[in-house]
Amino acid sequence: MNARINALKSALEARNAVKVIAGIANLDLDNVLQVVRSAEAAGAVAVDVAAHPEIVKSAKEATQAAVFASSVDPAALAAAVAAGADVAELGNFDALYDQGLFLSADEVLELAQQTVSLVQGQALVSITIPGHLTVESQVRLAAQLEALGVDIIQTEGASRVLAAEPTVKSLSQAEKEAITLRNTRALVKATRLPVMTASGITAGNVAAAFEAGAAAVGVGSFVNKAQNEAEMVERCQSVVAASTHKISVAC
Repeated sequence: MNARINALKSALEARNAVKVIAGIANLDLDNVLQVVRSAEAAGAVAVDVAAHPEIVKSAKEATQAAVFASSVDPAALAAAVAAGADVAELGNFDALYDQGLFLSADEVLELAQQTVSLVQGQALVSITIPGHLTVESQVRLAAQLEALGVDIIQTEGASRVLAAEPTVKSLSQAEKEAITLRNTRALVKATRLPVMTASGITAGNVAAAFEAGAAAVGVGSFVNKAQNEAEMVERCQSVVAASTHKISVAC
């Protein structure tokens, strides 16, 4: 096991891991590297980039943090692991939601099985549990993923929820945060796997995520919406500080 994964595992055990997310669909290498450098400067234990081999290789060169590669395609995850990704992450599913596609629990499990078969033993496996599923479905899926041998599960705050089919309802930031914290509490109770709370995470609610039982947080938009790299660094630092001290800070 390499040093990056060892550091990630230690942070998960300590329940203070921070992952900074560049974005599953972000193929702008300059922007991705801004995010990665900011995470590195702040001491985040992990970064999350699109499962694109060149992006993965460039991220590995820019940070000592564990590199998550995200995709909804198991084959793309395998290619990213071959390029050096430390963690293969199935999800998040926002890109599919934008197309009106909402995966069922069975479909996620099938994709997870494919991912594990392709990369187990070469990288850790993280699976995002869709936030549009009922809590009961999420709990059942978490148990199935644990039995499958995945290493981490990640919550999703359901930026959209199914309303009257086939329409969707967009959620506010507050609604998104409330859902991801609710999902965190349910999944922590249902599984022994480390749970990463993502969707709507900012420096101001990191403490709430850890109080809900999370082993890690994933922060994306809060950092990506910064005006420049210096501001990205400041925002990453505020999240890392909040995770270390488990105190709420202003966002």
